[in-house]
Amino acid sequence: MRNKKTTRDDDVPGDVLKLLGEASLKIMMKLINTIYETGEWPKDLIEVTMIALKKKPQSIKCNDSRTISLIAHTAKIAAKIAAKILGRRIEKKIEDVLGEDRFGFRRRKGTRGATGILRIISERTLEIDEKLCVCFMDWQKACDRVNWTKLMQILKKTGIDWRESRLISNLYMAQGVKVRLNRRETRSVKTGRGVRQGCCLSPILFDLYSLCLTEEDLKGFGDFKIGG
Repeated sequence: MRNKKTTRDDDVPGDVLKLLGEASLKIMMKLINTIYETGEWPKDLIEVTMIALKKKPQSIKCNDSRTISLIAHTAKIAAKIAAKILGRRIEKKIEDVLGEDRFGFRRRKGTRGATGILRIISERTLEIDEKLCVCFMDWQKACDRVNWTKLMQILKKTGIDWRESRLISNLYMAQGVKVRLNRRETRSVKTGRGVRQGCCLSPILFDLYSLCLTEEDLKGFGDFKIGG
């Protein structure tokens, strides 16, 4: 954590955690264990206040602003560590499900490798003077449209442990958002869909979600014949 970070709604500076030394580590460890055992996330994490920061002066459109969440430093650090541990456990269980052809959001499976494979295929296709069809899918807004109920069904079907599924369910189903604008706040509302922005669990969950939906959509098409 960087020094002199802005305080959140609890008015507790992040530097205080550093000053506590080993005592803060023990408190953090106890909080993380409590989160995993009970399945309950800190209220400061699931009920957040968001503010809009303008990208340009005098901007009036929503696209000209970006939002940030004001989350207490203690809750944010504890939740981040818990989410990383949870992410690694889930990642091990779904690695075989994702297969060899899924690139991005995975260890040693970056998009650079996929780009290299596509280039090799393209070059070999040109050598034998054949046509190559490439389909590009735009996932830009897909992360904001993830259906939570469907996501929980996919996790259960994949064989994710009930404790881990409970943590993910409570993280999403219980979250509420307030928007602060001109020193006034809206009432808390449920987002209803989408993965959490900036959360280390989001890439893993979205990768599994998109794979299962794609497989379901392709079930009725039968087998594909290439060059036949």
